[in-house]
Amino acid sequence: MVNMTIIDLLRDRASRNAKDIAFRFMDNGELDGPITEWTFSELYHQSAGVAEDLIEQSLTGSSILLAFPPGLDFVKAFYGCLLAGARAVPVPLPNPRSKNPLGRILNTAASCGASTVLTNKQLAEMVATMVSELPVHLRPVTDHTGTNFTGPRAEMDEIAYLQFTSGSTGHPKGVSISHFNAVSNLRVMGQMLRLDSTKPAIVWAPHYHDLCLVGHILGPVYYGYESTLMSPLEFVSKPVRWLRAMSHYKIANTACPNFGYEYAVRRIKPEDCEGLDLSHWIVAGNGGEPVLPQTMEKFIKKFGPYGFRPQAFMPTYGMAESVLFVSGLKSLSQPPKVLTLNPADLERHTVSVLADNEPSGHKVVSCGKPGANHQVIAIDPVTLTPCNANQVGELWVKGPSVPSGYWGLPEESSVTFDGRLAGTNEGPFLRNGDLGFVADGETYLTGRLKDLIIIAGRNHYPSDIELSVQQSGAPVRLGACAAISMSENGAEEIVIIAEVDDRQIPAGVQSEGPGAKSIDTFWASAVKTVQGAVSTGHGLSVRTVVFVEPRSLEKTSSGKPRRQHYKNLFLKGKLAVLHQKQSPQTV
Repeated sequence: MVNMTIIDLLRDRASRNAKDIAFRFMDNGELDGPITEWTFSELYHQSAGVAEDLIEQSLTGSSILLAFPPGLDFVKAFYGCLLAGARAVPVPLPNPRSKNPLGRILNTAASCGASTVLTNKQLAEMVATMVSELPVHLRPVTDHTGTNFTGPRAEMDEIAYLQFTSGSTGHPKGVSISHFNAVSNLRVMGQMLRLDSTKPAIVWAPHYHDLCLVGHILGPVYYGYESTLMSPLEFVSKPVRWLRAMSHYKIANTACPNFGYEYAVRRIKPEDCEGLDLSHWIVAGNGGEPVLPQTMEKFIKKFGPYGFRPQAFMPTYGMAESVLFVSGLKSLSQPPKVLTLNPADLERHTVSVLADNEPSGHKVVSCGKPGANHQVIAIDPVTLTPCNANQVGELWVKGPSVPSGYWGLPEESSVTFDGRLAGTNEGPFLRNGDLGFVADGETYLTGRLKDLIIIAGRNHYPSDIELSVQQSGAPVRLGACAAISMSENGAEEIVIIAEVDDRQIPAGVQSEGPGAKSIDTFWASAVKTVQGAVSTGHGLSVRTVVFVEPRSLEKTSSGKPRRQHYKNLFLKGKLAVLHQKQSPQTV
C-alpha cells in the first residue's frame, strides 16, 4: 500500500492529469447558467495561493474554519489549508433564522481553538457591519494563485481536518481525521462504488457535509474523476436540475439521503423528464437516514423509463466517526437486499424473517458489506458480548478509517472510540450508538440506542413513528419530524415535533382576526391526523404534538435528526413553536 497523504495525491494529480477537469460548479443548477470549471492543475495553483497566504499569516499548525456558500472557493480553501499544514474545519454558513446566527461558528471555533474563519468577501463584510468585535477573525479567501509553491510536508498520521458533528449549542464534537484515515476511507469508497477516472460524479449535498467532502471533493483527487457540484438550494427549488445535469454530463455516480430520492419523485413532473438519459448512472448511493424500500420502488417506477436501473441503488451505512463509509458493498448486477421482519419480534430485538409479500411485515434494507480491512459486528450493549445471529444489537465498527477520537475531548473519545469486548478485551471498536444486525455479512440498521422509545416493555424505533407521521397526510415537511419520549408521572409519553410544510397552510391560517376559527380548525385537524397515524401504525397514544416553523430543526452533519437536542429545546421552551397541543392525561 503506497503511503501518500492527501496533498501528495493532489500534487501527483496536478502533474499527471494537469489538463483534466477536476471540478465543475453549476452556479444556479441550470445547464445554460453560469458554470465554473477547474482542471487539476488550476485546482492545485488556486489552492497553493491560499496556502501561501495562510503561511504568511503564520497559521500553519492551527485550526481554520471554512464558512462558504456553495462554490469552488470552498474547495480551494480546503486544499489550501492542507497544503499549508493547517487543519481545515468545514462549518455551515450562519443560519439567518436562528436567534444566534453566529453561534455555531463561535462554538466550533472555541472547541478547536480556531482564531480564523476563511469565507468569501460578502460574508466577511456583512458580519463586520453586524458585530463590532468577535473572538474570531473572518477573512476573505485570497484570489492569489500560487506558482512555485513549496510548503510543509505532511505525515500520514497528521490531522488533516476536523469534521464536526454538531455545534449549534452545547458541546460541539470534532472528529480528528488524519491523512491515513481519509485515504483509507477513500480506498473503501472506491471498492464499493467501483470508482476510476472514467466515472464522473455529481452531488448537491452541502460542501461541509461529509458526503460531499469525502465523496466529491477528496474523491476526485484520489481517483481522477470529474466532480460536478451544485447547491442544495438549487436542488430543492427545482430537483430536475440534478437529473438533467446527470443526463448531460453522463454522470455515473451520485449519492444523497433517502429524502432526495423521495423529493425527486414527488416534485419532478412527467413533462420535466423529456429528453432525460439516465443510462450512464451506475451507482445511486442512499445513506445518512433510514433507506425506505418504498422510496426506491417509486423512484425506479418513475425514472426507469429514462434509463435508471434498479441495481444502481446502493444503500450505505456511514458516519463522520468513520470519515464517511462503513458498509455498502454489493453486487452491481443486483438490486439491494430487503428483508421482511416480524414487527412483534423486532420490538423484542429479535430478527425473524417473513415471506417477502407478508403485508404486516417490517421491511429493512441491507446496507451492504464493509470494505476491505473493516469490520461491523452487533454487540449486546449491556453485556458487551457479540449478539447471536438473530439478535439486534449495538453496531460496533473497526478498521483503518476509524480515527482516534474527537479533538480535545479525551473522555468522550474513550467512550465512543475505545469499545472493548467483555472477556477478551478485543478492540478498540467505534461504538456510535446505532442499532442493527449483521446477516450474511451485510449490515442492517434498525435505529439508535439513545433514541429508542420503550413503552410498556415494547421497543419502538423513532424513525418508524416518524415515517408514519410523514405519510399521514399531516402538513409536515418531508424529512423534518422527530419522535421523542418524555417521562410524565412515572410513565413514558410520546411527543411528536414536526416542521410545518408551509405550502400546505391555507391562506390566512397565521393571521389574526376573522380567520381565527379556520386557524383552530386547521391545527385541530393536523394534530388529529398525526395522533391517528401513530395510533393506527404503532398502537401508541400521542399526548403532545408540536408544530414548529419550517427549516427550524437543525440536523447533524450527516443529515440525521438531532432528537436529543430537540428534546432539550422542548424542555427549555426554545423551539420555534407555531402550534402545540397537549391532550389530557388518561388515568
